[in-house]
Formats: sequence, structure tokens, C-alpha cells
Amino acid sequence: MNTHHRQALIAKMYYIDKIKQNEIARYFNLSSMMVSRILKEAENAGIVSFHVKMPWRLDMEIGGTVLKKYGLDDCFAFDIEDDDETPFKLGSYLADYFSQILPKKNAIVGLSWGNTISKFVKALPYIQVKNCSLVQLTGTFYSISNLVNTSDILNEISKKLDGSRIYLLHAPLYAPSKEVRDSLLNDPVNKIIWQMSEKSDINIIGLSDLSSKSNTLKSGTINEDDFKELSLLNSIGDLAGTFLDSSGDPLHWSKRDFNTGVALHHISRAKRVICVAGEFRKIEILRKTCEKKYFNVLFTTKTIAEELLKQ
Repeated sequence: MNTHHRQALIAKMYYIDKIKQNEIARYFNLSSMMVSRILKEAENAGIVSFHVKMPWRLDMEIGGTVLKKYGLDDCFAFDIEDDDETPFKLGSYLADYFSQILPKKNAIVGLSWGNTISKFVKALPYIQVKNCSLVQLTGTFYSISNLVNTSDILNEISKKLDGSRIYLLHAPLYAPSKEVRDSLLNDPVNKIIWQMSEKSDINIIGLSDLSSKSNTLKSGTINEDDFKELSLLNSIGDLAGTFLDSSGDPLHWSKRDFNTGVALHHISRAKRVICVAGEFRKIEILRKTCEKKYFNVLFTTKTIAEELLKQ
């Protein structure tokens, strides 16, 4: 019996068959301390994973009304009382939902970046998949903040989805010029990413408002000069890295043609495009992006859903 087989068998006996560690130790002629170590090794190897199923506190009526108003396929409006827990809870709920809908074979999953999406990846259980492709939808940025960028998110989720491979966009979020951006997007892997993004089974995207509290500014994705320019142009924020005007259309600004990320009209063609947004300050951009139908599944809070129904 090889090491992994023994780890799996001992883990099954302990966690599923509910056999005590000292009894397992006698069966394998091991010490109880060695059994405990093997269980820990099985966890580290991904043979054992733990998934806490969050109780879904949904307001079905409000979610259904938002769904009908904006023509969504699904809207999940969660009753979350503590604002500080919103990213963690929405991320955990999304992990539970994702685990249920993910095709176990030949799936394509695209991801952008953000705080709640990083919480989703951390909450995701280990899932055995076959030929699953993970696609980076936005370019990479570098930040000293506690936010997680898309390449980090993809590397982490690839550990959770055993049998997956990742397609990293080999480009910074903003190229120094349009010429450099065009050259980067001619990279064969980057071309494949754009093609795969619109054929995805699931694309998961986040949005940011344009404020001093936005992840886009705090992460260093845009600088102070960019912020001033976007403010003067009345931008309402960005969706998956694309800044939008007050009507919800891609904004014409100085760095629009420098963005290396997949265009919204490509992302929106996927079978299921999930937007997750929980902060109340994002209500304006969320309303406009709902109207534009950039996504067809919304994960949000009951409070925000109620606000979406006021106009």
C-alpha cells in the first residue's frame, strides 16, 4: 500500500466510518500520534477537505422581483446584518453555489479579481474535476494591500479544483501604451484566453465604485491622476477592470486602450456570468450594469436588492 492509499484509508476510517484513532492505531500497528500525523498529511495533500455549508438566509421574494425587473436568470439576495462580514458570507455562499453548478468535466471558468472573490476561493472545498480550464479575465497588478489579484486567485482555485489547468493573461492590467497592449494581446496564450472567455460555463466578476474606498484605488490599479480624470468624466466605477460612464457603457478615457483585460462584451457571452457585490456604495454601478445585462446571475444583499427596486 503506497503512502496516499494509506492516508486515504485511514482518513476514511476516521472521518467517515467514525473509528477512533487508538483503534485505527491498533489495526495498523501504529502509535496514536502517528495516526494523527497521517490524518494531518492527508489534509495537506488534499485527500481530506472540510467544507462548512453556510445556512442560506435568502429573501426569495425580493430576489425574484429583482430578477424579473432586470431580466436576470438568478438573483440571490442574502439577509446579512453585519457589513463587516458581507465579503466573507457572500464568498461562502458563492462557493456553495459554485460547487453545485460546476460541470465536473470539460468546464471553462473565468475569473476577475476582488475581495469577495478571494473570499469565495478560500471558502471553496476541494473538488475533483476533469479537464477544467481556469481563465484569467483581467490583467495582473501588483499591490501591497491585502487584496488578491486575478493571477493569485487562479493559482489558489487551481489547488481546490483537482484536475484543472490555468490560463494566465501574460500582461499587466494596463500596458504603458496602446501599441504595447496590442502586442501583448497577440501573445498566443492571451488570444486563447479571449476566445475561451466568451465560451465559459461560468465567469465570475466583481465591480468597484469610483471612490477613495474602492478596491481599484486602494490596490493601486489606478493612481491619483487616473482617479481625478475618471471623476471629471463622471465614471461610476469599473466592472471586471473596465471603467464605465454614467450610462453604464465603457468609458472613453486616456487608458481605455491600454487595458489588457478581456472586453465586457466577450465576458458577457458566457453561459453563466456571475456578479458578486455586497457594499451599499456600489449601488449606482450595480444598477447600471444590471440594466446593461453584462451578467445574468447576481449575488448581493437584501438591502442592496431593495435599493435596486426603487427605480
